Amino acid sequence: MDAGSASTADGAKTLESLAGGLLALPPEQIPGKNDVVNSRFENGASGWTAPRCWSVDASVTHTGARSLRFDAGSCPALPAVTLVAHEHPATRSYTLRAWVRTSKGSDLKVRVALHDRTDRGYILGATEFFEPGPTWQLLEKPDIDLQAIHDGHALEVSAVVKGSSGQAWFDDIEMIEQDPAPLSAFLVYPNFRGYLWSSGPQKIRVQVDVASPDAQRRKVQVTLKGEKGAAVKTAERAAEASQTIELDAAQLPLGSYQLETRLLEAQTGRELAAYPAYRVVKVGDDFRDTLVNYIAPDNFLVRKGKKQFVWGVYDRFSGRFRCQECLSSNVGAYESIPGFGASTLANYSDTLVSAEINILPFAGVNIERNQLRPWLQALDRRSVGHLQIVNNWTKGSRGFPAWAQGMKDQDLWQRLAATMRGQSGALGYYTYDEPQTDKIPAVFAQYKTLREADPGSIAYGALIGGTQVFRWRDMSDVLGCDPYPVGFPVSTDDFAYGATSEPPLLRTSVMTRETVRQVAGSRPVWMVLQLFRHNGKFPTYEQMKMQAYKAIINGATGILWWGFVSEKGLEAEWFVNNNQQAYSDFRRISHEVMALEPILLAPAHPEALASVSSSSIETLVKMDGKKLVIFASNFGEKPAGEVTMALAPSVVPASSSAEVYAEGRSVAVVTPDRNHGPGLQDNFGPYEAHVYVLDAK
Repeated sequence: MDAGSASTADGAKTLESLAGGLLALPPEQIPGKNDVVNSRFENGASGWTAPRCWSVDASVTHTGARSLRFDAGSCPALPAVTLVAHEHPATRSYTLRAWVRTSKGSDLKVRVALHDRTDRGYILGATEFFEPGPTWQLLEKPDIDLQAIHDGHALEVSAVVKGSSGQAWFDDIEMIEQDPAPLSAFLVYPNFRGYLWSSGPQKIRVQVDVASPDAQRRKVQVTLKGEKGAAVKTAERAAEASQTIELDAAQLPLGSYQLETRLLEAQTGRELAAYPAYRVVKVGDDFRDTLVNYIAPDNFLVRKGKKQFVWGVYDRFSGRFRCQECLSSNVGAYESIPGFGASTLANYSDTLVSAEINILPFAGVNIERNQLRPWLQALDRRSVGHLQIVNNWTKGSRGFPAWAQGMKDQDLWQRLAATMRGQSGALGYYTYDEPQTDKIPAVFAQYKTLREADPGSIAYGALIGGTQVFRWRDMSDVLGCDPYPVGFPVSTDDFAYGATSEPPLLRTSVMTRETVRQVAGSRPVWMVLQLFRHNGKFPTYEQMKMQAYKAIINGATGILWWGFVSEKGLEAEWFVNNNQQAYSDFRRISHEVMALEPILLAPAHPEALASVSSSSIETLVKMDGKKLVIFASNFGEKPAGEVTMALAPSVVPASSSAEVYAEGRSVAVVTPDRNHGPGLQDNFGPYEAHVYVLDAK
């Protein structure tokens, strides 16, 4: 059967035109109760701490009889605050809002913010500062998502003002609980666009969450149907808060199916809630092997038939030093773009880069003038894949390509996909970059178009943190986030996990771990690590190493570095700060990590390690034949001395020592006491990472 024209189970469309995945957006969370007591100030300032210059005003109101007023003047602009209860662990999402206005001619800007008082009052979420003017305006920040580590903490809502003249009023200040949906589902496997490879695992797995399970009265039903609606597989289970349900697809013919999930009354079968369907497409190896890129069942990228650990960079070579007019229809022009002591493409090869995201000029690349394909060809000569930025390729976006004015978004995306499709230098699309949740509908629409028009591509998106991955996990094929620690202050989550001083390098561990958790370990995670200067600090080699191994230990199957870019990254270090060491350090860590690629691609073997004597040490164990490799990192900022990593009884060392990779030293295989078998013992500084290589019998 020809893969490009294979019929579906119902004889509908070709397999290629029916890329799978979520078919429609789920319903939004339901607004719940307001947790702010006296949010309308009808009881004066009761429950609020209102410093000097704040007062309750009965003459200017939005609703009711009173509002909260701030008078600028000689006193400092301290916020007015109120404590709120965070008593329900099931509620971790909130909308923060208030109605605000200022007096005519005022220069005051206002916002409302949510803080964790237990964690030093660090901020959890806030509206942007806004100058409302003399009419009432709504400030709103939806989808403030808290990690479980904040459960039971004292939270605080604050009314904040900055400026020097005039008055500001706040009214109806609310922190509204966003209740979980009654039913939610997530397709755990297949893990790439719903493609069920016929030679891969044949268990379709879906994670089903129910907000109010009540197992005696409710049940969940998962049904696999053909495209025309005939049920071919059904499973029913008593409702639980969270469970994974499997359907055996081994005997199903190639074709397209839809996976539906419903919440039912146990006795009557009456539907209480439903989740949008996922499309699952069972395809043969002949189809899979036509794809330039796809994701393997173990969440690693397969590119041109070869499995890879992705090692990539963000770049921008249309800046001050490397290239002013870079877009070209000539391969040679791209090959000659200057870099750091060599050409840019030579730098990619020199640092073993396998993927790049070019911020500029390719955010506006003119595909009608053939400016993209020569770049793809130049990259392919260096075995590098291109992720095309498209998060700005929607009407109204800043940086929308000037040449595409007048084109409909769908037509633009289709034309781009036609240009990229099948090109060996193309990796895929960069569809979102630290977005707000109001971008979800547009991102989802774009993703659906790209996955159908270019099935052999990867859609990648990065979030600013790891708390909202669950909202975005069906908006792309691969996710990541940006745990930049060097030169950045300690944040609320950093402090909650134990960081008290800069740089909070545990951030990389936390964000990677949380991203992996929220995708149920079933999507690739490519973390975006810091390779730029912030507040005068550029990552050292040791800090690059810590970032890389913390990401790997916690489940990353790829790493993208931000970046080579001109304004802050390696280019600025080389040309502005006269710091060539930065490039040398990045080259060093690149070669060290990528030399381990075969072991990185190997399955994890946590059972090979019996115990670790310190709870602050996080580990990943891999085996390649008889070679055992232990990746270990100190999670926190306190040193950990004489840490013993005891091996499982099944692991018998072939020698009396283990190499500490790339450190020019070894550690002895020790037996700490009669209660433990052989193991390794070493010391860890704050956040320090080591890799141990041990031969086993």
